[in-house]
Amino acid sequence: MAYKYLPIGFGLALGWLIFHPPLFLASLGPARWLVHAALIGFLLLSSVPMIALANLPEQVRMTSLSEREVPAELARVREDFLRLGFRDAGPPWRVEIAPAAIVLGFVHSREPVYGTAFRTDTVPPRVSHDVVSILDGDRGGLTTNADPQGAALPASAGAFRQVLPGADLPALLETHLEGIRYLRERGVDVRPVSAESFRLDLTKGLSKQRETFLAAPLRGSLLLFWRAATKQVPFVGRLREQRVAAQQLQALATGTQRAF
Repeated sequence: MAYKYLPIGFGLALGWLIFHPPLFLASLGPARWLVHAALIGFLLLSSVPMIALANLPEQVRMTSLSEREVPAELARVREDFLRLGFRDAGPPWRVEIAPAAIVLGFVHSREPVYGTAFRTDTVPPRVSHDVVSILDGDRGGLTTNADPQGAALPASAGAFRQVLPGADLPALLETHLEGIRYLRERGVDVRPVSAESFRLDLTKGLSKQRETFLAAPLRGSLLLFWRAATKQVPFVGRLREQRVAAQQLQALATGTQRAF
């Protein structure tokens, strides 16, 4: 529950600190403003890994929900998925990350593609969705969504992403399938998915993101802070159009461990 209001509380506290420098800085004279700015920057940056790791716990707890607990906005997204050939991949889930989220999982009837729709337990709530495929050998995956915020975390070499700001679900699926073809042309295939494997694949994906962040926490914190502050991510557009996708492919082929 506290995570609902943590960003608001932290923002208010930081705002108060900006306009009320600690009294002990007064003895520094004009230099106090430089020290104060450095203190604010340190507090901002140090909060990033705490927030990131709260969103990526070591053990992810998932609790199944009844249909009546699915919010109306998620039910509408479900209808969009079903119209595109997806089917439910099990019951609705409450995923206990920070903040917690209600997640609906889907699996396509013909393509090796999962779908997810989720509503975060924040103030205000955030509703979003994406489509996901898993690389052969579980070396990573391809995620396509419409919200840059959903691609702010550092990505491993095999964690390919396509962000199409504002795109509807049919456009996301079309672009996702084109992304699979692009990867196959370069010798990187995706494996089959199923309703039975959805829960395990979801938790494994969160664990992989945690590993990627912890492998280079300073770089990861800087990347996440910059992307959150600027709303800019390097994954916008189709894989064929992304410079970062070519870099990821090279790193994946050579086994280079790097966060993108």
